[in-house]
Amino acid sequence: MTEASGQADATAMLLLGTHLGSHNRLSVLDTDGAARQLADWCNGHWADGSDRSRRAVGTICRAVDFWGARGWLVTDPAAGLR
Repeated sequence: MTEASGQADATAMLLLGTHLGSHNRLSVLDTDGAARQLADWCNGHWADGSDRSRRAVGTICRAVDFWGARGWLVTDPAAGLR
């Protein structure tokens, strides 16, 4: 992801993985309400609009795009972040 779209925020990815839980698959992001829940969760962590916050949310959006391009997600759970 870094090569394709700039600096990734490893902390954001770690926090997302922790939030989703190690027992869940990415398909949990395709469930009803996942886009709203992901947006609420991100806003709870990175709502201040700082450069760090924008980088974290951008990393999550790029990860969702990456997973979607590979067919691992059917929906766009980052729609509420864009």
